[in-house]
Amino acid sequence: MNSGAGRIPSPPSPPPLPPAKRCNTVLRLYDAPLYRDWAAWTTAFMAVMTAFAIGTSEDPRGMPAWLDTSLATITFTVLFGVLPTWVRLWIRRRRWRTRDGGQRPVGRASLPPVQEVLAPVQEMQSPAREAEPRPRPRRAEPQPRKAEPPAAGSDRVAAVSQVMTHARQTVPHPVARAIRALQQADTPRDQYEAMLDAAESLALTACVTAAALLHKPGTDSGLGVLSTLRSAYLGAGTTFGTWTVGLDQVCATVTTAGHPRLLPAEFSSGVAGMVEDLKALKGERNRTAHGDKPLSQPEAALRVAECREFLERALGAAQFLEELPWLCVATCDYRQRTRTFQVVARNATGDHPVFERQTYEWDQPVAADAFYLLAPEGRVPLSPFATYTFCPQCRQTETCYASRVLKRESQATVKSFSRGHEIPVPELGDEIRALPARR
Repeated sequence: MNSGAGRIPSPPSPPPLPPAKRCNTVLRLYDAPLYRDWAAWTTAFMAVMTAFAIGTSEDPRGMPAWLDTSLATITFTVLFGVLPTWVRLWIRRRRWRTRDGGQRPVGRASLPPVQEVLAPVQEMQSPAREAEPRPRPRRAEPQPRKAEPPAAGSDRVAAVSQVMTHARQTVPHPVARAIRALQQADTPRDQYEAMLDAAESLALTACVTAAALLHKPGTDSGLGVLSTLRSAYLGAGTTFGTWTVGLDQVCATVTTAGHPRLLPAEFSSGVAGMVEDLKALKGERNRTAHGDKPLSQPEAALRVAECREFLERALGAAQFLEELPWLCVATCDYRQRTRTFQVVARNATGDHPVFERQTYEWDQPVAADAFYLLAPEGRVPLSPFATYTFCPQCRQTETCYASRVLKRESQATVKSFSRGHEIPVPELGDEIRALPARR
């Protein structure tokens, strides 16, 4: 019996794959292999035809035949062979940059995969063998996630969030804006900087509000805080420490005999309850200013956790600011029939940069684009402590606070709460110099 009977003849081997076309590998201009590149054929054709045409020409020449032929061959080859090839290279590079993320096609990218070509051959070599189904690996069914027990400080964190959310809607805009920036900070370092900014904005707002309430021309009420601010304005400028020292002076003024009812009772108790926490946050700002900044994200997160309690307590004690909203006057029109003034003012409360407009009827005129406190006893001007000034850098009007007064000049420098841009304001320096000073 023939041993070869019943044996399936082996199929012929697949045809060899054509050589891969490698772009711009010869002299960085031509594709390899050269016989598959039209640019290489064009260059060679121009060189041969030019040499043949010029070399066999019988026209009179002004130079030797060999030099004339060489120069003509080089010129025509470069113009009609190399230059188009370079243009093709430039176009390819532009396509590579804009297609597939700038990845250059190399090797056999344009050919079908080898596995797809050889797959029918493997099937022909073993036709009698039936395809055995491979057992699929069983995927573990997802287990229901167990509810983790609440952390020990979760109630405290929720309370902090409620305090901040409430403050964003009810306190003056400089503080609410800073709290919004704190809640929107992503990284611990950003949260750390935003927390210190929010603390300084709170101290600043409480201090200038108290100074405006105590500023009564012709009296010595509030001499301590007003003289402190005046010295800072006329000196190196205001800092976080200026506001905490001013709040200390407010507490001292309230407890001094002979000055009853200088401030509302809620205001006095609120300042007394927040000043120590703000001093702790001021110490953290000084620590950062002297080079002891958080060097890593975990360290920044630890400092945020340490300082968060101080800011929470200070915000809780600052509820008195809700009863003293800031109003920025938009228009003031006199009504002849009622002999009153119809005032349209922007309510600078909450974190929204666009203030809601409200209409009032007052018996006294007020200045446009100026801030006023809506106190129980009436309107109290916030100038020169806070202004509504156009910022040339932001190209819009910003809520600002007085920072310093230039020597021997009538203008003062204010800073915007949002970005800290410095803006000169004419004649504000004279108003600051008119504040009472200690003798």
